[in-house]
Order: sequence, then C-alpha cells, then structure tokens
Amino acid sequence: MNGPFRQTFRECVRIAWPLVLAMTGSALMMFVDRLFLSRYSAVSIQAAMPAGLVSFMVTALLQNVVAYSGTFVAQYAGAGARAACARATSQGLWLSWLCVPLLLLSWPLGNWLFDVVGHAPEVVAQEKAYYLTLVFGGLALPFAAAFSGFFAGQGRTRLVMAANLCGNVANIVLDPILIWGWGPVPEWGIVGAGVATAIGQFLILAILGAAAFLQPHFATGRRRRVVLAWKRPLACRIVRFGLPNGGHVLLDVGTFTVFVFVTGWMGTLDFAASNIAFAINQLVFAPLMGFGMAASIAVGRRMGERDTDGAVRAGWACVLLGWGYILLCVLVIGGFNAAILDLFYPADADFTLEAFEPLGRRLIAIFLAWSFFDVLNIVLGGALKGAGDTRFVVLWVGGSAILFWMPLLFGAYALGASIETLWLTMLVYVIVAAAGLLARFLRGRWKAIRLID
Repeated sequence: MNGPFRQTFRECVRIAWPLVLAMTGSALMMFVDRLFLSRYSAVSIQAAMPAGLVSFMVTALLQNVVAYSGTFVAQYAGAGARAACARATSQGLWLSWLCVPLLLLSWPLGNWLFDVVGHAPEVVAQEKAYYLTLVFGGLALPFAAAFSGFFAGQGRTRLVMAANLCGNVANIVLDPILIWGWGPVPEWGIVGAGVATAIGQFLILAILGAAAFLQPHFATGRRRRVVLAWKRPLACRIVRFGLPNGGHVLLDVGTFTVFVFVTGWMGTLDFAASNIAFAINQLVFAPLMGFGMAASIAVGRRMGERDTDGAVRAGWACVLLGWGYILLCVLVIGGFNAAILDLFYPADADFTLEAFEPLGRRLIAIFLAWSFFDVLNIVLGGALKGAGDTRFVVLWVGGSAILFWMPLLFGAYALGASIETLWLTMLVYVIVAAAGLLARFLRGRWKAIRLID
C-alpha cells in the first residue's frame, strides 16, 4: 500500500469496525429470535422470515429516506460546517414524524399480503401476529436513523455501536422470557419475539436521542430552536437524494421477499431449510452493511472536502475490508455448518435431520459464493450513495432485480426447479448487479455530483 492509501485504509477501519459490530449485533438479535422460534415450533420459524421481510420492506423506504440525512452530515463534516450537520439531522427528524402515519397504514396492507401469498393457515396467523409487533417497533426506526446519521456522519461511530448493542442485548435477554413465559409473564410465542425486538429498537432510539440533545447545537435553548426549525429547501434536497436511496432498499428487499414467498410454495423441508439458511446468511450479510455504511461516510466526507481521489481510495479500502471479512466467514461457516444447522433443527419438525442437513449445507455454499459479489453491491453501492449517485444505484440494482431476476426466478419455478436452483437464480442476479455498480464506480461520473453547496 502507498502512503495515501494506507492512511485512507486506517481511517476506513476506524469508521467501519463500530458499524460492523453494530450491524452484527442487529443480525445476532434476529438470529437469536429465529433460533428461539425454531426451538419453539416449526410453524413459528416458517412465519418469522416472511413477516420479518414484509416489515422491513415497508419500513425500508421511509427509514432510508431519513437515513440519507446522515450522508449530508458526512459531507458537511468534510466541509467543516458543524452547524449544518445538526440542521441536516433536524430535517431528518421532521421527516421521521411524517413517516409515523404511513407506517401505521402499512399494517392492514401487510395483513392483506399474507392472505394472498398462499401459505398454510396456521403460518399466516402467526405471520400476522408477528408483523403487528414489528410494525409497532418500526416506528422507532426512522428517528433512530436520523440520530445515527448525526453521529456516524461525523465519524463518531462508537456511540452508534454502543446504542445498538444495548438494544440488541435487551432483545436477546427478553426473548426467552416473552416467548416461553417466565414467572408472571405469560407465554406469548412469536408475539413475544416481536415485542422483545420492539423494546430493543426503542431503547436504541432513547440512547441516541439523549446523546444527541447533549450536543452543543441541540443542548442550548436558542441554538436548539434555530437548529430544529423546519427548513424546506434542505428537507426537500434530502428527500430528492434520499428517495432513490430508500427506493433501492425497498426494491432490493421487496424482490427478496417475493423470493422468500416463492420458496414457501415448495415443500415443508425446502421452505424450512431455506428460511434457516437465510437466518444464517443474515449473520454474514448484516456486517457487510456496516462496511457499506462506512464507505458511504468515508466517501461522503471526502466529497465534502472536494477530494475525489481520496473518495476513490476510500471506496476500494472498504471493498478490501469486506472481502477479508467474507473470507473469514467462509472459513468459519464452512467448517462448522453442520453444528450451526443442528442448532436450528426444529424440535417438532416433520422431516428428519438426515434430510435437512445436506440440503442446508448446499444452500449455505450458494450464499457464501454470492457473498463475494455482494461486497461489491453493498460497498460500492454505499460509496456511490455517499457521493450522491443514488439514482443510478436504484435504477441499476432495482431494474436488474425486476427485469432480470424475477423472470428468471418464476421461470425456474414454473419448470419445476429444485430449491437449490431457485437459490442459484439469486447468485446470477447478484453477479449482474455487482458488475453494473463496479463499472459505474470505475467510470467516475459520480465525481461531478454536488450534494451540498
């Protein structure tokens, strides 16, 4: 490594590791939820993945529009405009209040979706119950995203990590108490897992919000009134660039949700193995989001400084970090996949462990293969977003998913493909999406975008 790249690499490590740990904690929270539910009943684990995905899908657009205020914070921080960082966060909070009624309206929409997808009646009943609790917890997410962006955009990622880990620990502790019941607490089953998640999410919001209002631009009365005031031009600019950011996540999660619903039309063994393999994949995927966030912050700060060469170095540094992490995952999960799958084997399953384990291993091998390409998707996508190139990301990745992956998926299903073949369609899609983002980053048109004045 040359001198400038070595310095950029160290900076990216400093920004990334708390975000990676925070996202790992969030993934571990979901992992433990599904682990407990898999031990609780086979129906609950089948319901958890679809309900969780639909919940995330309806919050993805709103949360990620608000979260883009953090990219403005990163560029303002790079430009040395500290007061503007607080103003950008305030507009994110105003936008969060606008999200509340929209999130509440998503509850009947989600229930309708569960009715039409064709899952077993007992699975649908638990999907609806779990989804309701997740929607309630999702009310905290846009506000937490705005506060997270305030600190992370300025490179203060350790506080974001600490808040997320506190919320995740609370969820993990409450899970067994609320699922199986303990003392005066009744047995709530899958609803208990959702309530534990909601409590953890509101705890994260409380910690970040309290920390933000201790900062100089929020703490004093006169400054607070000025900073918290609605500023329509800045809010509209956040929405203008944030909508494609949210749209990208919405389309990504939406098409993935369709994929999960399609796997639900397979047999019980296929559906359970697919859901459990995705729960394990979440442990791999979520930390990658931390590297993507780090790329967005590092590139955003360099763009605020008008240092486009530094922005390129930051993007590649985060890619190298992501690839190193995936290589570690291959070694660990590849070596212990049988033990991991044994943990998830449902106690009341109507299929044998001897049939479940080989299928689970094959699905794990497929998602480990696509993870190397997902590094380019997540990290370079984050870098392009940090520069303000959100429109290309949503058009390319969303277009590839809708126009390429979905026809490939439904065509394979119509031809009677196995669950492994359905998973391979996702591998092909991830490669196509990664190729387009790599080409865009190399061409460098994003360098001319001016997100802030």
